[in-house]
Amino acid sequence: MSLPIILDCDPGNDDALGILVAAGHAEIDLRAVTTGAGHLTGARTARNAAKTLRLSGRSDIPLGAGALNPLVRERMIAGVLDMTSALDPERPDLEEQDLDPRHSADLIAQTLLSGDATSIVTTGPLTNLAMALNRTPEITAKLERITILGGSWGLGNKTAAAEWNILCDPEAAHVVLSAGIPVTMIPIDALNPVGITPDLIKRIRAIGGTIGDFATELLQSLVMTFRPGNAMAPKFMPLNDPVASLVAAQPKLAQTQPARVDVELAGHHTYGRTVIDFGLRDGAVANVDVVTQLNCDQTINAFVDALTRLANLDI
Repeated sequence: MSLPIILDCDPGNDDALGILVAAGHAEIDLRAVTTGAGHLTGARTARNAAKTLRLSGRSDIPLGAGALNPLVRERMIAGVLDMTSALDPERPDLEEQDLDPRHSADLIAQTLLSGDATSIVTTGPLTNLAMALNRTPEITAKLERITILGGSWGLGNKTAAAEWNILCDPEAAHVVLSAGIPVTMIPIDALNPVGITPDLIKRIRAIGGTIGDFATELLQSLVMTFRPGNAMAPKFMPLNDPVASLVAAQPKLAQTQPARVDVELAGHHTYGRTVIDFGLRDGAVANVDVVTQLNCDQTINAFVDALTRLANLDI
């Protein structure tokens, strides 16, 4: 039985790959896509998602545009972009599907309340989900699990302490992690070994057609913008966002450990850090299942399989 999910994202090239994976995966029933500001401005992330869904052939999936700014802090926009290919530059050559008139937070809430989805996968800032929880708290009882791509138990990838998705809106992350809903978090530490290798690009190019060609372009663009920030950085650009939907649909891809996860909201040097306590010190109660390891080969194979299936769907 397929898992009915909402995908909340901020395309972005890796988020676009995440949309393609969720649209094509045999064990995922993608019921809605919602977008917010993060990788780019909110208007651009919505347009990029609209182009990706149209190209995927899944224009039947409602798409909502949402938060333009974080709950409290000033908006951040990714500083490393490839302005020559994929979705970082404007792409007037790619057609767009129409947007749902509802704000992302309302589309999330109404989809959950109707029973059309039981799980949400987030691959960007958590603003839309936090807004939905604040506006419509009854959705807490409808959500069986949230799968979050974000956070870190070690170094950050935007600051020394903080990971990008959480840093974009730490207050929203605090709201979500405090809601009492089961959460699986995939931190960048676990994602680093799952790289975009030349062999992976070769396998995706071999799919061919519209899906294979577009996915190849997205992967190549991500590799082009990879800027290892320190000696401990991975050898290859991590695949990142598509992994979230794969783990939601195939939990056995990941090893998890229960932990108490809090978000630092006051520290000068550590604002936005996910403080992950695997030891549950001083009687702390676990609120997150943290992914500590991924089966890299199986994850890559699942990624290729989902895109291959999407390319072969008779839509």
